[in-house]
Amino acid sequence: MKELDFDKVWLGIIYGILIPPLVFGLYYLFVNEHNLKRINVSLCMVANLAPFYLTLNKELYKATKGVLIGTFIWAGVIAYLSFFTDYLRIL
Repeated sequence: MKELDFDKVWLGIIYGILIPPLVFGLYYLFVNEHNLKRINVSLCMVANLAPFYLTLNKELYKATKGVLIGTFIWAGVIAYLSFFTDYLRIL
C-alpha cells in the first residue's frame, strides 16, 4: 500500500489559508460580534501557529514553508484592507 506524503508546499498553503477564516468563523459564532476589527482578524492568524509547529516538529519542512506562505498571504490581505479600504480601519 502506498504511504501518503503530507510534505507538500501546496498542502501547507491550504492549511495556512483555510485555518484563520475557520477560527474567525468560530469566534464570530461564539462572540456574535457583527463588525470587523483589525485586532480580531489579526489574532485569528495566530491559529496558524498550530499547523506551523505541528509540521515543524514532524519535520515536514515543505509543508511548513507552505504554512508560512499562507500566513504571508493573509498578512498582505489584512494590510491592504487596513490601509486602502474602510473595512478594518482603526479610527
